[in-house]
Amino acid sequence: MNLNTYRFHARHAYNAWNYQGGGLPALTREGLAQTLASVAIHELTAATGGGYDVHIGLGRSTHNDAVAEIENALAQLGFYIVQAEVTELATGLVEGALLGGAGGGAVGSATKDPVGFLAGLVIGAIVGGAVGHAAQTIKARYQADRIAPGIWQFTQLPVPNPGWGTQPWGTQP
Repeated sequence: MNLNTYRFHARHAYNAWNYQGGGLPALTREGLAQTLASVAIHELTAATGGGYDVHIGLGRSTHNDAVAEIENALAQLGFYIVQAEVTELATGLVEGALLGGAGGGAVGSATKDPVGFLAGLVIGAIVGGAVGHAAQTIKARYQADRIAPGIWQFTQLPVPNPGWGTQPWGTQP
């Protein structure tokens, strides 16, 4: 199963004097969820230099569709973005279920009872699937740069190597 996440910095589209109340609008989880269908908001924090740092999960057919939809949703809320980082994640749901089912089936077969075997198989598959779904690996990363409204250029970024290196997971060398 593949998941896509998008990380970007949203800035106000206008200065405070453009708004009737004099104050800038706030970017909220509720506002983003109302304008962007099926969004999973992982992070939405006010940045110290102004604007908001946002990390969302979004399932669309292409990255270009997703980033253009994010751009349109933010414009409706009075914000804009010029760059985003796209991460394609893969989960091990199926692999975990198969391994868990095999392990559970092996334990269940030790009971020499067909019901015990099936119970072990099913329980192992469920537990393995849950563990596999939680384990996410980065398949690909891209930097999206806005060329013009609705037009984005994508540049592939290196994928960090998981392992026992000296750098934390997800950082670049």
